[in-house]
Amino acid sequence: MLEKSIRPPSASSWHTVAAQKKQIGLSMPDNTDSAETPKVADQPISDILLNQRYRNHLIGYFEWVSSHEEQRKYQAAVPYVHMPHEAFNQWEDYASDRILRYYVEPVFSVEEQQALRDYRAVLNSASEDTPQILPPLEQMIGTEPWERLRAAAEKALEIFMRRGSFDWEVEQFPTN
Repeated sequence: MLEKSIRPPSASSWHTVAAQKKQIGLSMPDNTDSAETPKVADQPISDILLNQRYRNHLIGYFEWVSSHEEQRKYQAAVPYVHMPHEAFNQWEDYASDRILRYYVEPVFSVEEQQALRDYRAVLNSASEDTPQILPPLEQMIGTEPWERLRAAAEKALEIFMRRGSFDWEVEQFPTN
């Protein structure tokens, strides 16, 4: 069902959006404040560290999707990006059905895993209740599907913030 929710691609790139989000004060993981391409690691990172990074991205996602004010700031910072589509596309980037199953303990608590599944259900429902090509952000704000999505993001964010963001470079749950 999620396949139907994928919207036309936006013109954003992670580095451009990260730099612009930082400029307007939206939260981003600690080491994404420059527009430089990250250096390739000498060794692959662990599943734990990868999940910590995805967790941090999800928290940032829920922060802007849960707030009309943050949505407007994001839109102002990157006017060439279609925010309503971005809400669906970023979810697909961070938590598609094929990825979601890898978000397990200890990085994602059982409650957080359920919050992701609950949000996905609302996102799918909102997708079904909106046209494939979404209107601009200001036209979406106030609609029932958009408010449902915003409220679901707010609920997920509340659950995730009980433990907060994790370190970007150091495993919070070492295996040794």
